[in-house]
Amino acid sequence: MSSSLLLLLPISLLLVIAVGAAFWWAIFAGQFDNTNQAAESILLDDDTPPPPDRASGGPADASDPKGRADP
Repeated sequence: MSSSLLLLLPISLLLVIAVGAAFWWAIFAGQFDNTNQAAESILLDDDTPPPPDRASGGPADASDPKGRADP
């Protein structure tokens, strides 16, 4: 029992120090500066399709009612 504590305590302390250092770096690197941007980008996303390009002869081309381009 004692030998397992002598192994697990230093490993857990190193893990806690590593997680603390990673969190400290994340705070000072600006990782938590703007947490609302990702949430708002979903709500403000423009889902309307772009207008069709008439030069490409796409489905909005008025030359063919079925949407086929001229050969």
